Amino acid sequence: MATPSPSTPDRAASFGLVAEDYGRLRPAPPDEAIDWMLPEHPSDVLDLAAGAGTLTALLPSRVRQVHAVEPDDRMRAVLAGRLPGADVRAGTAESIPLPDACVDGVIVASAWHWFDTGRAVPEIARVLRPGGRLGIVWNGIDRSVDWVDRWSSGLGDHGGQPAPEGRVARRGELLRAALEAPDSPFGGLEHAVFTTTRRSTPAQTTALLGTYSRVILLPEAEREAHLARALDALCAELGIGPDDAFALPFRALAWRTTRR
Repeated sequence: MATPSPSTPDRAASFGLVAEDYGRLRPAPPDEAIDWMLPEHPSDVLDLAAGAGTLTALLPSRVRQVHAVEPDDRMRAVLAGRLPGADVRAGTAESIPLPDACVDGVIVASAWHWFDTGRAVPEIARVLRPGGRLGIVWNGIDRSVDWVDRWSSGLGDHGGQPAPEGRVARRGELLRAALEAPDSPFGGLEHAVFTTTRRSTPAQTTALLGTYSRVILLPEAEREAHLARALDALCAELGIGPDDAFALPFRALAWRTTRR
């Protein structure tokens, strides 16, 4: 079972403070990652802990019925405004407001680390049809690129960047522990990595840092100073101005498994 740290509730709830920016700035995983996680020909899919609907918005073209469950009222309001046709509900991974065996797929984007997996895993299995697919993905700026790592390392503990390889490995270990236990309702955990680039500017990239919980929870003056330093450092690293466009690399770390 995941054991949240004392600060986890505050950090998990912090995203609602920047719900509009989160919906505007956070990029979805690449199309290839989404297609890899979804089962073949799905009719109903749940985006669990859907946030502001960044990934949810890409599901209607792939799925007949999209369900989105999100605990934060502020994030859910942005999501509902973005996707008026989706079934958007208040709920958590530990208590999903859907009937048994009602979806072909469940997708979790950049949220699994907030779950109490001892309760969430059986609950996810409950709403999945037998043979249904669970897909889990973390998507963020690609720190395996040299210049990104130099820039991110220079920002210290509040860089807001995806974890280095050691922590990525630990995420895989946690997933295997939760989903490959002898009594798990899931089997055959698979892993894949997808990379892409998106057009951005240093100003937009720095604003993206402001949607990470460690940065959101900084005192206002400290947060503003940190983001200003991040902007100056990024411009210096790339040799461009704040509003000049460049190709920002992203990496999606994805896992998928099947309901027994």
